[in-house]
Amino acid sequence: MTRRATLAQTAVWGVLVLGLTVMWVRYGASNATTLLTLLSGGAAVAQLLVATRWRAGGQPSTPEQLQSAADALAFEVRRQWGAEARRRMLEDGDRLPVRCRGLGEAGSVDLAELISGFADAPRRLVVVGEPGAGKTGFCLLLILELLRRGDPGRTPVLLQVSGWHPAENLDAWLLRSLVSAYPFLGNESRFGTTAARDLLGLGRILPVLDGLDELPVELREVALRALDKDLGQQEPLVLTCRSAEFAAANAGGAVRESQVVELLPLAEEAIAGYLLDSTPRARLELWEPVLDRLVDPAADPLARALRTPLMVSLARTAYRDPGTDPGDLLALASAEGVQARLLDEFTSQAFATRPPSPLSNEVDPVGRWDPVKAERWLSFLARTGERELDWWRLWLRVPRAVFLVSGALVGGLAATPLGLLLLGLFGRPGLGALLGLAIGAGGGALLGLLRAEAPRRFVPRLLRRHELGRDLVFGLVGAIAGGIAVGVVYGGVYGLVIGLVFGLAFGVVRRFTEPTEPAEAVTPASVLRGDRLSAVYAAGLGAVLGCLTGGFLAGVVGVAGLGLAVPVSSPVLIGLLGAGAGAVVGAGGLGLTVMATSAAGRFRTTRVWFWLRGRTPLRLMRFLDDAHRLGVLRLAGASYQFRHELLRDRLAGRE
Repeated sequence: MTRRATLAQTAVWGVLVLGLTVMWVRYGASNATTLLTLLSGGAAVAQLLVATRWRAGGQPSTPEQLQSAADALAFEVRRQWGAEARRRMLEDGDRLPVRCRGLGEAGSVDLAELISGFADAPRRLVVVGEPGAGKTGFCLLLILELLRRGDPGRTPVLLQVSGWHPAENLDAWLLRSLVSAYPFLGNESRFGTTAARDLLGLGRILPVLDGLDELPVELREVALRALDKDLGQQEPLVLTCRSAEFAAANAGGAVRESQVVELLPLAEEAIAGYLLDSTPRARLELWEPVLDRLVDPAADPLARALRTPLMVSLARTAYRDPGTDPGDLLALASAEGVQARLLDEFTSQAFATRPPSPLSNEVDPVGRWDPVKAERWLSFLARTGERELDWWRLWLRVPRAVFLVSGALVGGLAATPLGLLLLGLFGRPGLGALLGLAIGAGGGALLGLLRAEAPRRFVPRLLRRHELGRDLVFGLVGAIAGGIAVGVVYGGVYGLVIGLVFGLAFGVVRRFTEPTEPAEAVTPASVLRGDRLSAVYAAGLGAVLGCLTGGFLAGVVGVAGLGLAVPVSSPVLIGLLGAGAGAVVGAGGLGLTVMATSAAGRFRTTRVWFWLRGRTPLRLMRFLDDAHRLGVLRLAGASYQFRHELLRDRLAGRE
């Protein structure tokens, strides 16, 4: 279904409603049978239109649309993980020299050789290593190398295995995860209706699956067997897992040893070179006692803790500033204690500084957030139990009653002045305020019971069968509000007509939104901004509708005998007055209705609720952005993730 068909549907509805209105104005509505026939005919037309749109919505994407989708996906993946690689300092001059070897083999190769070999001949590959060994970093470097070579056949996509239950078919999960991670693929006007499914089905996606060990223990072996069963034998795949967890899951031999590569612990000289190269000369002697302990990793807990890239990079970050002493690590009796200290020091040191200006590479030493509070807020977010910190899903951590009450409160407070304005023009301000309060509170509470929508942007899109129920609720709110507001002044017939008009408008306004596409960088902030703009555009549509309706009623139908309290007699001025009042009421009503169940609207309520309970700061998005700039979080498209599961687990363990 094209955008033209979407507009055609709206036009047909408009003609239907206009025809009903003209007939009622011209001939009256005393004949109940005629009225019933007209409404039944309108309902039949609507039913036919909906059915037509469902049937037409199944047209597959064209080859040109599919190629456009593949190009857009490659662009976004390159932008997304290129920025993350730079933030992690994975460029050639900055990264630690990690080596790897095939499982059971004696020799080892540099990580760059493994990446180059895979890029030359993609295959099934399982990468294992200790926690913090660099498995995710390997995935980023591999993805960027594949994209750099410009292979038109496959686009590598990094996904977290923790979101998959092996009872679900792998292709079904990959499709769902792909659309969730890159929602612009759902832009049907640009890419067609089957772009994501076709990219996956035609083998144009290379899945890079990170974190098998994050699945429950009992599901890991099942997952390995499901991967082997659901994937074709020649389909390339990259999978990462911790070494011990993979050995246990693969005890039955689901994966051949020839497909497994192990990331090795860092060599002593590599650790020393990395730490000393980044340390000012005046502080070199502080590191000497630590480096002397790296000789015997088997016996020394400090040496065991510092053999992974993650811990070495955390040590460099934690002890690079004046006033810090890496010698504090010498007294710790276990490798786990060293890791915990480094993780704690990293978060406290990160929030002791200020995120950099976009115009400078320097970091302001004045902190924006209190480090103690920042750690407490991060601990709460870590306890959500989700790998991804999706701002539009945080509302699930809030009791549903909060949205019911807040919807009633905001709706009542916002609709009261609208009712006061409308009926105040006819000398009944008290009744207007009362009706506004009742309708706003009732409608807000009703909308508060609906689930929040995924983030959207403003552009016509297709009708989905499973969304019809939500559209009906929107339409019900609009029909009741518009019908009562007009019916009180003009009587039941006009109230019924305008109720139909507003019900239609409220019900179809969501047809003019779709997932964000990468015209700009897809970030949490840009997606939130786009979702807010959808509500603003909805308010604009409401203003246009209200202006036309109010102008028609006041200027054409007239206000004679209705008790207009404003001393205006000119038909033109009366029409303009009606248009202005209608625009305000329409904008407020439709804008508030869309915002009530939008992702941005629910997030606003969520962050206020969290702030009132001391869980997060009120400016939650700024806090998350700062945590990302400081390296505590990383970006995965429109989602945030903790830099490493060890950091997340450490924060989640705090109370």
